[in-house]
Amino acid sequence: MNSATTTRSGSESFALLPLGAAVLVAAAIVGWLLLHDRGTAKPETVATDPVLVSAEQLASEAKSLGRPIYWAGRRSNWSYELTVTDSGRVFVRYLPRGAAAGDSRSGFLTVGTYPAADAYPNLKKVSTGHGVHSNLLPNDGLLVAPTRLPKNVYLAYPNDDYQVEVYDASTGAARRMALNGLIEQIR
Repeated sequence: MNSATTTRSGSESFALLPLGAAVLVAAAIVGWLLLHDRGTAKPETVATDPVLVSAEQLASEAKSLGRPIYWAGRRSNWSYELTVTDSGRVFVRYLPRGAAAGDSRSGFLTVGTYPAADAYPNLKKVSTGHGVHSNLLPNDGLLVAPTRLPKNVYLAYPNDDYQVEVYDASTGAARRMALNGLIEQIR
């Protein structure tokens, strides 16, 4: 191996350090947010496998659960996939028309609503940390996202015991949706 190959390999490795750091920061945020509330009693829910539903069925499900479900609003040419977990987490995933519920591809817009006591104060604690940026939202909401590769953002509102996670495969798209007021409770 010559020295040019060694130097190039070292510089390529050095170039990957920011990406690795961003992944670690995002993992730390997600881990803290998900594990911090482990002692909180979860509401009783009936888990569902992924199922395709209409916007009206989403509204009906929110009413039957007796709690909010967040989404990114109506979108033409998209189907809505609803999943409810045993722990009370609710996911609304946007699938292209014709895709089946449970489609294994992971690049679709997804909005998760998670029961979390003290969601707002907990999110506020991590909002000033290294490797994250935060924004205030209408209705006193708070958005927190990793600084690098922000494909996931986390939202919370005062006096609302739910944390919202928005994922979009396009870097920055989830943040733009939240800042533009497109992430809202299903009504």
